Amino acid sequence: MIAFPGLLAGPAEEAGMKVPEDPEDFDPKEFPHFSVFLKVQLGAPMPGPTAHWENAKVVASVPDDLIRLVTFKDLLDGGLSIGLS
Repeated sequence: MIAFPGLLAGPAEEAGMKVPEDPEDFDPKEFPHFSVFLKVQLGAPMPGPTAHWENAKVVASVPDDLIRLVTFKDLLDGGLSIGLS
């Protein structure tokens, strides 16, 4: 589980997301992919130690025009890996 937004900045950036200077305080409208990534990844159980790196790629792959409409199920169908019980 990752509890701090700053720990997700590297994976997000490497996946091609626009990342705010301050991951703790930013406008979600300006950084929609990063905002979605934080919402699905922060506090979520991880099935492996590198799941957040792969999950960043899943979120980054969502087209700009769909990122505000994507559902959790859409992301799971796209390969998001969260350790759900």
